Amino acid sequence: MAAMIEIVVVLFVVARLTRLVAADEITRRVREAAVRRLPDGSSFAYLLFCRWCLSVWVAFPAAAAWWALSAVPRWSGHWWVDVPAVALALSHATGLLVRAEPEE
Repeated sequence: MAAMIEIVVVLFVVARLTRLVAADEITRRVREAAVRRLPDGSSFAYLLFCRWCLSVWVAFPAAAAWWALSAVPRWSGHWWVDVPAVALALSHATGLLVRAEPEE
């Protein structure tokens, strides 16, 4: 049960941080300022507004922190297997949560 609670908490952290960076009004000015400094068609500019894309980059450090700090047994015992698998799962679940939000 503890493992499930940890993963759900990490999922919501990833989802919230992703939304904070890519979609919240509070970070809009920072996003727009960054985009103005980037060349047209920049992949980084696209990343700043794409929550599906950005969630991958948020999920990897979150999964690594979970793996390093949690006492829950790992299924493989190897960070190089568990961290990418958890990160990709977190990213995909975050994307599904994005789809459940109403359009702004």
